[in-house]
Amino acid sequence: MVIEPYPRKYVEEWQLEDGTPVTLRPVRPEDEPLEFALFDTFSEETWRHRFFGPMREVTHKDMVRYTNIDYRREIAIDGFIEEDGKEKMIGVGRIIIDPSKNIGEFAVVVGDPWQGLGLGEKLTDAVIGVAEDKGLKEIYGIVLKDNVRMLNLCRKLGFTIEEEDEDTVRVSLRLR
Repeated sequence: MVIEPYPRKYVEEWQLEDGTPVTLRPVRPEDEPLEFALFDTFSEETWRHRFFGPMREVTHKDMVRYTNIDYRREIAIDGFIEEDGKEKMIGVGRIIIDPSKNIGEFAVVVGDPWQGLGLGEKLTDAVIGVAEDKGLKEIYGIVLKDNVRMLNLCRKLGFTIEEEDEDTVRVSLRLR
């Protein structure tokens, strides 16, 4: 198996709507403690909107899964700010690629203190860019029907929204 090198081409400097500088970059294994800290900023609602269930303890095994990834099949673009001279993770946009269908499933989550500042849209745009770069024909996500912010964002970006079941919808975007 060939290990894909770190995808530096996805590193980008950006700013939150309040002017705070943000570095967007693919996750690295050493980001595990930063992702643990990000999870601590999630309200119950943010957790439920991202993971579709009640809050639970996040384990080291969970974090290994989120931060030690095969860049050929998955990319997590994380947003970082500097706080007290140290990096702080404030959001994640992730895409998991299904090469057999040439599509990718995406998800985005932003820590509660940074919601409403444009980061969710920027991370979604970054994930779309990765999908286009990888030559995917479509990206999709499963969203709870009461996740109004995410549904509004998907509408704004041109996603199609279809009912999945009584609680969720499937949002999808054709790329080519």
